Amino acid sequence: MLKTKQLKKYFTGKEYTVKAVDDINLVVDKGEFVAIVGASGSGKTTLLNLIGGLEQPTEGKVLIDNTDIFNMNETKRTIFRRRKIGFVFQSYNLIPIINAWDNIILPIELDGREVDEKYITDLMKTLKIYDRREHLPNALSGGQKQRVAIARALASNPSIILADEPTGNLDSENSEEVLHLLKKTVKLYNQTLLLITHDEKIAQEADRIVKLKDGTIVEEGR
Repeated sequence: MLKTKQLKKYFTGKEYTVKAVDDINLVVDKGEFVAIVGASGSGKTTLLNLIGGLEQPTEGKVLIDNTDIFNMNETKRTIFRRRKIGFVFQSYNLIPIINAWDNIILPIELDGREVDEKYITDLMKTLKIYDRREHLPNALSGGQKQRVAIARALASNPSIILADEPTGNLDSENSEEVLHLLKKTVKLYNQTLLLITHDEKIAQEADRIVKLKDGTIVEEGR
C-alpha cells in the first residue's frame, strides 16, 4: 500500500545541515492503522509531508499503490494526491464561506468528477454531522469541524489517509469521539490510516506504533 525507500529530507545552510528525515524505510499494509510518535522536532510532520507529496525529498522514494509519486511532474502529482491521498490537519483547513457539505465535496469538484451524493450522505451520517451539512464552519464546534475535515479526506475514497495531530485542538472528550469515528470510518470504507500524535493514549489505539527520533525510526512495534 505504502512504501518509503531510503527517504531523506535535509535542510542545509552555510554552516549546518538538519537531517529532518534521515534514511527512513517504512512499509504500511492496506487497511493498517499506523501511529507515528516522537518528540517535537523528531521529523514526524516532515515525514508525513513527504509521504503526501507536499515536500520534495533530498533522496529516496515514496510508493503509493506501487506508484513512485516523485517520478511524475507536479501537475500529475497534484492529481494523484487529490485522488489517492486524504489529508486531515490539526487546524481543520475548512473554507469559511461555504457550508459543511460543500467543504466535503470541494476536492471532488476541483478534480472535475461527479459527486456520489449517497456515499457523501452515508459518510456524514456515520460521522454524525449530516444534520450540520448546511452550516458554515463558524457555526460548528471544534469536534464537528474536525469531523467535516475527516469526511472531506474520505470523500474521494483515497488509498491512504494522512492525519497530522487530528485531535490536537480538541478537549479529551471530543478527542476520544473524533478518534473513535475516524477509526470507524477508515475500517468501514477499508482505508489505510497514517496518524501523527503526541498522545500516548491515541497511539495505543493503532495497529502499529512507529517512533521517530532525530529523523530516524528508533522503535517499531504492535
